[in-house]
Amino acid sequence: MTQRKLLLRVIIPAVALAGAMAILLAPAVMSSDNAMTIVIDRSVRHQTMRGWEATIDLPDSGEKKRYLKIKDEIFDKAAGDLGINRVRLEIRAGAESKSRAWDRYAAGQLTYKQWAPLRYETINDNDDPNVIDAAGFDFSELDQMIEQQVLPMRKRLADRGQKLFVNLCYVAFTKQAPQGEYIHDDPEEYAELILATSLHIREKYDFEPDSWEAILEPDLVPEWTPRYTGEAILAAARRLEQNGFAPRFIAPSVTNTANAPRYIDAIARVKGAMDYVSEFSYHRYRNATSANVRAIARRGEKFGKPTSMLELWFGRATSRILFEDLTIGNVSSFQGRTLFGHFDVIKNETDGLDVELREEVAENRQVFRHVAMNAVRIGASADKASAAIPVAFENPDGSIAVAILTPAPMSIRLTGLPPGRYEVSYAAGKQTTVEPAKLTVSRNGVADVLMPFAGVIAIASEAATKSSGHPQKNP
Repeated sequence: MTQRKLLLRVIIPAVALAGAMAILLAPAVMSSDNAMTIVIDRSVRHQTMRGWEATIDLPDSGEKKRYLKIKDEIFDKAAGDLGINRVRLEIRAGAESKSRAWDRYAAGQLTYKQWAPLRYETINDNDDPNVIDAAGFDFSELDQMIEQQVLPMRKRLADRGQKLFVNLCYVAFTKQAPQGEYIHDDPEEYAELILATSLHIREKYDFEPDSWEAILEPDLVPEWTPRYTGEAILAAARRLEQNGFAPRFIAPSVTNTANAPRYIDAIARVKGAMDYVSEFSYHRYRNATSANVRAIARRGEKFGKPTSMLELWFGRATSRILFEDLTIGNVSSFQGRTLFGHFDVIKNETDGLDVELREEVAENRQVFRHVAMNAVRIGASADKASAAIPVAFENPDGSIAVAILTPAPMSIRLTGLPPGRYEVSYAAGKQTTVEPAKLTVSRNGVADVLMPFAGVIAIASEAATKSSGHPQKNP
């Protein structure tokens, strides 16, 4: 009988009988001969984390009413057990308009078909981009998203002693708008909208965006060439600075990963624009090869900017994608879904609604929930690189979190862990629910654990688990 077959025969029944997990491996089963070794090296420092992001769900989402019925539980799970600490808040180009299209749609005066093209239709507030006419801007849709989702998430993070990172993102899919004038292809007009929106948020809600995402997917917007993206960033940053903001722009957020280096290089050629760029972002919908992801990471190294993968929806942002982006793309932020999209809302036997994590989210949670804002990814290497992919982080409080993506059941020996108490848990898709086990690491820094099947195993300092307020069971 092979070692793998013996491992499965001995361990899997133990998991079933315990009803939780038998992750900690008895010395009789674990040996250095059959264990993969993961070496943790805190002297090796990689990227600093800037948050686990979700897009605030737009008010026109078809299933949103069902989610709103159970929104408090969703917010609790998102901010607590899942670890979402950053949101993308969108402002559409059509906010510069006097048509009041959103209010008319919300009141039932416009059908969805009538309203949809108006989201990106722009009507200039006046002929002077340096003078804001408040009556020429419509923030009713933005306000609904802030009040319905951003403020509740801010409160839940604040209750945990944390701050929600808000990324304000401009959206302008001009191909969907009626044929007419598009004014934000003038850098100063674009800058006026960004300033007007930022002032509105500051004056009405008493907070400021932590970053400004220049535009969502410019490679789908004909007016937004790579060079224009740099010009728009520069113009908007100057207007924001003049009004007391500290501009930090995220770009280029292209849908085609291969386009990102071209946009980054063009932004760099606009004198002064790169000074205001805080992250190089990309989406993964097309040409998301390892080589293209690595090319973005190299641009980050060249210009001294963190990188971020800020959209791959519809269940495609699996743990494999997350680990590749963390280790090859050196991303500091990652987004796999909208805020509500992380969850299934299912009718239960009593006709109530239950909230469950979606399948790939349950595995990604093994990283999200243990890795805090401003954590630093540290060295983690496997002696058999093709068999498992490890990542490790040191949180600002000094606690350690290690996550390992495994393609099969395996025993694992970790070395280099600081002494202390750890929580060990695993996930293998949506159906796996396990109660975390406890592990004590002595002065030799060695720990032996078992992953019973393919998935993600996490080993995290108890201090990190307690400080984050995470419950002791997966949902």
